[in-house]
Amino acid sequence: MATTADDIAPVAPASAGEDKLPVGLKLGWASGAFGISLLMNGIAGVLLLFAVSMLGIDPWLAGAIITVSKLFDAITDPIVGLWSDRLRSARGRRRPFLTWGAVLSAASFAIIFATPSFANQYATAAYLFLALCLYAFGYTLFNIPYMSMPAEMTDNYHERSSIHAYRMVFVALGSMVAGAGIKFALDLLGSTDKSSWALVGSACAVLIFVSLIIAYLSTAKARFTDPAEDAGESKFEQLRSEAGAVAGNRHFVRLIGVKFSQLMGVQTTGAAMAYFFVQYLQQSFSVLAIFFLIVTASTIICSPLLVAFSKAYGKKAAYYVAAAANIAYALSWTVSGPDDPLGLILARAGLVGIAFSGNVIMAMSMLTDIINEDAGRTGVRREGAFTALYSFVEKVTGAFGPLIVGIALSFVGFNKDLPFDVPQGDDVNFALLLAVSWLPAIFYSIAVLLLTGYSLTEDDVTKGNLEKEFS
Repeated sequence: MATTADDIAPVAPASAGEDKLPVGLKLGWASGAFGISLLMNGIAGVLLLFAVSMLGIDPWLAGAIITVSKLFDAITDPIVGLWSDRLRSARGRRRPFLTWGAVLSAASFAIIFATPSFANQYATAAYLFLALCLYAFGYTLFNIPYMSMPAEMTDNYHERSSIHAYRMVFVALGSMVAGAGIKFALDLLGSTDKSSWALVGSACAVLIFVSLIIAYLSTAKARFTDPAEDAGESKFEQLRSEAGAVAGNRHFVRLIGVKFSQLMGVQTTGAAMAYFFVQYLQQSFSVLAIFFLIVTASTIICSPLLVAFSKAYGKKAAYYVAAAANIAYALSWTVSGPDDPLGLILARAGLVGIAFSGNVIMAMSMLTDIINEDAGRTGVRREGAFTALYSFVEKVTGAFGPLIVGIALSFVGFNKDLPFDVPQGDDVNFALLLAVSWLPAIFYSIAVLLLTGYSLTEDDVTKGNLEKEFS
């Protein structure tokens, strides 16, 4: 459809001082990442183990229901993205979604870890599947509008990296609670007792709700843009038009390829990591918790350093540094084993911090660059559409990571009836090493190759804001 001057979404007036966002606004918006990180990593880090070893669901079936629920989640992404792009509200296009997203996200987290064990594993799987669908929708309802907001807040190229560096600190803290806090609490309360899982789930749900609501309240004065004028299209036509425009952006397609490859490695590792520590390395949940504490510290330290590095050498170069750390980390597990000194196991957590902070900050900063370059060039604001398709890739990889691990464990004969910390032999160890080392290293290497073709620069973004094309 041809773009006219009437289709341009007006931007709320901004003073020159708004080029650099207030620290309070950046902290307030970023605080929501704590709840989202806890929500996502708290589920991803232990869900397969919980479903198999606590609920008694076969590994392949557990992987399958996680996959299908994630695919349902992915379908809702473009719907919520388009909805938030077109919403008219005095509170902005995005913020009204945050309240309902906060409620559903927190409630679903508690419900998942309170899943009852029925006599028939398929009934248990069905209950868990419905709870996961509620979680998926709550996550989407909050996260798509939330992640669309930075592109509206500022036009400053490096300020977009800065706001995501603030976010990265809260992501790390949320990951710490998900990775370390949950493990410590389960070890303290009894990790093989289902009531312990339900109690920890409820406590985390409270933290999630508080974090997400703070983000809503703190962004009341954030700059936002208004939606484009309704051209009389049906919702389906709008969705198709927006998806076509986004999919036709070569910079976005390249970034999506990089992110897909990277996340396939991350999700496969995440699905297997709890089992890898207790089975392959024969370590307790407490050691895994300490590992995640170090990851958190490393991430917080590395985030501002990588932002400074990107200002000096470019975002693409910073992304290369993070990707190299990812590959080194994955391959390091090939020479690990139960006899490894504890210090050597924990030293790897430092590499994770470099990889984690760089991958998230640079990818999201590049995404906001793409969004603003597109808006400057076409005159149409599509933050929700871009963020939705970006999130779609996250959901798809999140769907197939647990499925790969679940099928692999079923294939090698993993016994779900044994306590999850009882070693089950070389075949299970081989499957777990494949999931946390060899496959991720291959995926990360593909991401590096794809990254070489990314070409959007600061000059392109700046020039795009001055060259509005109409046809």
